[in-house]
Amino acid sequence: MKLLFSLKNIIVNETNQRRQGGTVLYSKIIDNKLIQLKSTYHQRKERFGADSYDEIVDKYYEYLETRRSKFQVEPRLAVPDSMIENLFSKNLEKIYNSFKEESPSNNQIIFVHRRKNNEDKKKFNYMEVLLKKDGNFFNIITSAFSDDGEFLKTKDEEKKTDRVTVEQILKNSYKIVYI
Repeated sequence: MKLLFSLKNIIVNETNQRRQGGTVLYSKIIDNKLIQLKSTYHQRKERFGADSYDEIVDKYYEYLETRRSKFQVEPRLAVPDSMIENLFSKNLEKIYNSFKEESPSNNQIIFVHRRKNNEDKKKFNYMEVLLKKDGNFFNIITSAFSDDGEFLKTKDEEKKTDRVTVEQILKNSYKIVYI
């Protein structure tokens, strides 16, 4: 009985640590400072950020082919971590400086990037990434593809309000930076 209890505790502890730790996608030393980009459990597992772009596009097309009702809500699929890592590395200076200039109270900014080489549906025109800065470490909280670059900014598509909903949590002060 003690063995089962011990095994259960080990499994629960390791699962919680994996969820909280995040996976390092990018790491570089600049001016004697370690800069890292991490993918959170939510981004990586719950939104399929660990999948490739082709796998995410296939999931979207599979939804379109198999939906039974026009009222069925489409799946919320993340931008792949590999694409975010590429965007982050190319725009590191702008991202880093955006946090200095905007200095958001919650240390979170939504970065929006228009894709120039999109050959898929217009739903994949923009990449939106919510980053949280903690010192020199950046965490991908969530991300999404959208057709207009405003998916993560508003709770209601019809109302372009200042209130922001990200994953059903209302926040008042997300800054938006276009890359």
